[in-house]
Amino acid sequence: MSPVLGAALQLATVGGSLACAIGGVAAALRARAAARADALALRLVRAREAGFADTARRLAVAARESTAAVRDEIARAARVAAPAIDGVLLYEDEGAALHCTAASGDRFAYFAGSRVAKGDGSSLVARALVAGHRVTLADGTVRRLHPGDVAALAAPLALDTGDACILAVASQHELDADAVERIVALADQASPAYLIALDHERDRRRAEYDGLTGLLTPRAFRQRLSALVERARFVPAAQLALVFADTDHFKRWNDSYGHAAGDALLRELAEVLRSSVAMSGDLVARNGGDEFCLVFAASGKAAAIERAERLRARIASIDYAALRPPGSPPEIRVTASLGVAAFPADARTASELLERADAAMYHTKATGRDGLSYLLANGDLVRFSDGVTA
Repeated sequence: MSPVLGAALQLATVGGSLACAIGGVAAALRARAAARADALALRLVRAREAGFADTARRLAVAARESTAAVRDEIARAARVAAPAIDGVLLYEDEGAALHCTAASGDRFAYFAGSRVAKGDGSSLVARALVAGHRVTLADGTVRRLHPGDVAALAAPLALDTGDACILAVASQHELDADAVERIVALADQASPAYLIALDHERDRRRAEYDGLTGLLTPRAFRQRLSALVERARFVPAAQLALVFADTDHFKRWNDSYGHAAGDALLRELAEVLRSSVAMSGDLVARNGGDEFCLVFAASGKAAAIERAERLRARIASIDYAALRPPGSPPEIRVTASLGVAAFPADARTASELLERADAAMYHTKATGRDGLSYLLANGDLVRFSDGVTA
């Protein structure tokens, strides 16, 4: 074999070995890259699972607090699930419309309180309600939530009549398919928490508000009255007044015209009482039967007596004809006996305030009904009559 041929064979052998080595390195690199990709994918899956677990925990805590807490947690979780989202809205059932009860994001703050007709086929949220599943801007002729939206999605949290709730999110950037799936999964995950919070809220409302009149129950009223009095203790020159009202001749009305007419009268009285409260801190409650209580917050004693007298006159002027059964004789006219007590002039605690107002009301009953009484500085009870004490 010639030296040249031997050198060529040796070079070919070396080249082949080098190619095999390079191929082996490339395969090892590919295997390492694949392993790293698998590890990254596993970390992402675990992180996502951890994120869902954390969201589930936070939603469970929020459900025990209120529907507002659940709404806040949904808004937070939506941004975590898809950081490109800059608007999160919740629409809740309101008869023929969907009411926006929460709007998060600078572009969407003014949406809060707005309404969308359920029959609006071009609305993203109304379409999601009718369809019963997710709807995106790509799904037919639906309009953007906001003119600046590049992507938007609506997904139901609940579909039952009266409890329906739709989650809507929007972004000024595209949302990939994975982000869309995460938002849909969030809606499914949040649904039980939302419904639990809704049930708890209704239970609390039933405990706080009288079913017939819609006024505060005695227990809820006393809790709020105690809180008002305790706050007033630490505010210089704070004052408030309590009015105790009991109807006159209600039993005769009920016995003569029936319980349905009695309920109608109580509802009418409740409306008159409700319309007499003016400030956000004012309270009005049904104390039981045909007794009622009102609190005039930030009202002095003299002003409270004047307001109570106007209330008495309004009750006396109610058109009772519409409340009696048709054809029944107009024999009974219902009025009210009122008692007024003030903090701190007449009492230093909530229970004392109730006792003083109750005693003043009974003084009115004993001195002719259809009027109001209050305490003098010396503790004597007097009846108010045409602007002077009797």
